[in-house]
Amino acid sequence: MMFRMFISLLSLFVIPATVLMIPPGAQANLVSPDEVAHMNAGHIKVEGMVSEVKSGFYTVKTSTGNTYTLTKSASVRHGHGVPNVGDAMTLWINEGNVVMDVSITGRAGQSPRFISGTLASIDTGQSQMTLSTSGGERDFTLRPESRTFRDIVAGAHVTIEVNEAGEAIDIHKDKK
Repeated sequence: MMFRMFISLLSLFVIPATVLMIPPGAQANLVSPDEVAHMNAGHIKVEGMVSEVKSGFYTVKTSTGNTYTLTKSASVRHGHGVPNVGDAMTLWINEGNVVMDVSITGRAGQSPRFISGTLASIDTGQSQMTLSTSGGERDFTLRPESRTFRDIVAGAHVTIEVNEAGEAIDIHKDKK
């Protein structure tokens, strides 16, 4: 009887201590809050490399085989700096295959902000929208290539992605 109690007590302390001393074989990669926000917005992360820089544009060939041509001026405006041929790039692509954010891999830059509220109005022809938030109504300019929000109507609960220039670059209906 005493032997059984000794074995039970030993198993309560020795086994957990042994388990805690064994290093884990796999560790989770930490994900930044910016990456979480992009993933929640339905964006996919794609890695690529600048293959050409010419006439105010640069071309990024991605690991998926797709090629994207982007403007240098947008890169500068977003605080990412101008890339050079051979620079590794990180692109965030939305469900419409539009590049929503891009940065030189390993180089810190400003990331878009995500704001939630009720869509008060949207005028794609004038590239304007108004979002009603807990802080009041706010007006945003729609980035020209992002005016594809025809299925989102006033009154919808949405989360918008706003770049450093204050432009709404993406809109997603909130999941209920």
